[in-house]
Parts: sequence; structure tokens; C-alpha cells
Amino acid sequence: MAIKKIAKKIVKKITKKTAKKSAAKRSGKAAAKAAPKAAAKRPAKKAAPKPVPARPAQVKKVEIKRKRLGKKELEHYRQRLLVERERILRELGRITEAINESAEEQEAAKQSYSNHLADIGTDYMEKEKNYYYADQEGQYLKAIETALKRIESGEYGQCMECSDLISDKRLEAVPAAELCIACKDKKEKLERGR
Repeated sequence: MAIKKIAKKIVKKITKKTAKKSAAKRSGKAAAKAAPKAAAKRPAKKAAPKPVPARPAQVKKVEIKRKRLGKKELEHYRQRLLVERERILRELGRITEAINESAEEQEAAKQSYSNHLADIGTDYMEKEKNYYYADQEGQYLKAIETALKRIESGEYGQCMECSDLISDKRLEAVPAAELCIACKDKKEKLERGR
């Protein structure tokens, strides 16, 4: 039943198109017959220069967005992430040593009452800074571990929000990046409340 309706619609469209074409041909023929009579009444004019044929439209190159990185690129970024992980582990070791040293110094300071309160305050401030740096490095280490897992699953380099490919410049700057620049900007604006 539905096929018959569709067929009728197609036939109507075809007949309308052919009717328009035949009307255009008829009006074109009438204009062609009238043109020689009108030309005989008018004085002869110089022929207009032939129009320059238009250049064919340039074909725009359509960029095909890749959705995944190639094997060589994945290996390159995996090596970068491993180097970055080693650097962070060394830095965390250094921070841990600094925290332990400051704890030992504080114990020694408690035993001798010669330290001034300002010196003790400075020691506590240094200890707090070390805890803050350790926390920051720990969070970045987690992001690197997540990025290494994403390489194994083949999802590395894709934005977690829009699924577009993250630019090479961004991945070189921040190898553990999970968001493209546009999505990161949106997220930061939301966090700032703008």
C-alpha cells in the first residue's frame, strides 16, 4: 500500500518537472522566433566580446579528522609518559626525604630550647610546602598512570568530552592530557563560574 503512494508521488514530481521543462522550451522557441524580427528593425551593433569561460571551482580539501593516533605516535607518547613518570618518582623521593629531614630537625629543636619561634614557623611552612608539592606530583602521577592505561586500550589522544583528537602540541606540552584545548577552556570557565 505504501509503495503505491510513493510511486504516485514520484510520478507527480516527474510530470511537474517535465511540464516545466517543456514550458521553458516553448518560451525559448518563441523568443528565438521573435529575435530575428526585432534584429531586422534595429541597426546592427558591434558584436559583444565573447565572455571568458569561468575557471572551474577549486575543490576544497576536506580534512578528515582522525579519531585515533597511529602506532608510532602512541609509542612516542608512551615513552614520553614513562620518562615523565620516572621524573615524578624521583621528585617524590626527594620530597619525602625533605619531609623526613625536617621532622628530624623538629625533634632536635624540641629537645634544645635554643630555637626561636620564627625558625620553628619557617620549618613548619617548609614542611607544608613539601606536602603540597607531594600532593601535586601524586595527582600528576595518577594522571600519567591513567594515560598509560589509555594507550593500552587505544583511547589515548582522544578528548574525553568531545571524542576529537587532541592536538599534537597539547600532547607534547602535557602528555597526560585528557581534554582538548576547547573542552579544557570550557571546564575551566565553569570552575571559575563564568
